Amino acid sequence: MKYEVVTLPERKIVGIGVRTANDAPDCEQKIGALWKQMRENQPEQKTYYGIYTDYQWQDGSYLAVVGTEGTACVSNEVCVTIPAGTYARFHFQGDVHTGIYQAWQEIWKMELPRVYTVDFEEYLCCDAAGQGEAYIYVALGQMCQSCGMPMTLPEQYGTEQGGTPSKDYCCYCRKDGAFVQECTMEEMVEFCLQYGPAAGMDRDTARKQMMPYFATLKRWMK
Repeated sequence: MKYEVVTLPERKIVGIGVRTANDAPDCEQKIGALWKQMRENQPEQKTYYGIYTDYQWQDGSYLAVVGTEGTACVSNEVCVTIPAGTYARFHFQGDVHTGIYQAWQEIWKMELPRVYTVDFEEYLCCDAAGQGEAYIYVALGQMCQSCGMPMTLPEQYGTEQGGTPSKDYCCYCRKDGAFVQECTMEEMVEFCLQYGPAAGMDRDTARKQMMPYFATLKRWMK
């Protein structure tokens, strides 16, 4: 899929949310119920947002939120801040009921430097038949060139000799100019599989996708 890299300002979304996972049998029903409730409560709203955040890699779950831009948040609502930063933006036009999910399936297969902070969909318009226009935004960041971990905060960067921040490696892989772990690429992949996101994939599928990606990282390039 084609995309463009864009820099976005911070924005705040107020809506309703539920925790789910891609492989949960009721995932589609849960998210569908959010959309139904939102459109019933705010039928005249032109732009809606579908938010995915608070990723938990242990069980593959995330917080799904459907809402609109705003700052006032009452007790039964969820407030999410979309952080300012760099995003991959995908344009979609067609049947939003089935097409958005199919688009995400393609995005999950792509080797993007995702940071898993807040990913979201922005629906610009949609008619009664479900035909509409939308953008999908995937948060991007600098990835550790050893383990692939996204580095979004200064303290997540490792150090080179003299204590200067590393430009390429995270704090778990680089300290004082040396690698913390002496291991092969295969061993690093196995280690990361214990903690890293797999987007609902089983371990073997995740490994098959990680191996060619890790081979492109600076530490493992031959």
